[in-house]
Amino acid sequence: MILLISCGKTYKLTEEDYKWMPYRGNETLVFKSNTGDKDTIFLFKKDTMVGYFHPQTSSDCYEVVSVFGKHIDPDLVNGQPHYLEKEFFSIKKTKDEYTEMKILLSAKNAVFYRLSSIEIDSLMKANTITIKSQFHQYDDVYIINGEDYQGNLYERSNYITKVYWSKSNGLIRYDKKDGVHWELAEK
Repeated sequence: MILLISCGKTYKLTEEDYKWMPYRGNETLVFKSNTGDKDTIFLFKKDTMVGYFHPQTSSDCYEVVSVFGKHIDPDLVNGQPHYLEKEFFSIKKTKDEYTEMKILLSAKNAVFYRLSSIEIDSLMKANTITIKSQFHQYDDVYIINGEDYQGNLYERSNYITKVYWSKSNGLIRYDKKDGVHWELAEK
């Protein structure tokens, strides 16, 4: 509460914005690939925070809600897999009154490189598609492409070309450049 009082103007998420957060922060996401491999992302915390746009020059604040996860590091260390804990997904209000989301997906030999935020207003203008996986059917899916403005990220073997995002279920599939795709099997 003290942090909110110390802010100039606070840009808060709306009730409609919160509908874009499909996670409680305690889920286990199990993905299976079309090659028979399996990977798990453990979501362990959901937090609502306030941040400053430019702490040196302004006291204006924004609200952000984030989910944190534990996943296998896409890069092996000494040939051995190990786990990392980091932010997995967030939505935040911008100074222009837009709402942005970020998907910070890292998994087994896979990273989603998305340099810019995804504006929810833009997504709402796009048509959703229906995806039927071998595990479930989703009727509210958006396809979000990876970004590589300079052309050097695509060369990485772990590059994810696109993610399939369900407004109600979150991440349901991701495709790598090598033709391997991973589908959500359990949540």
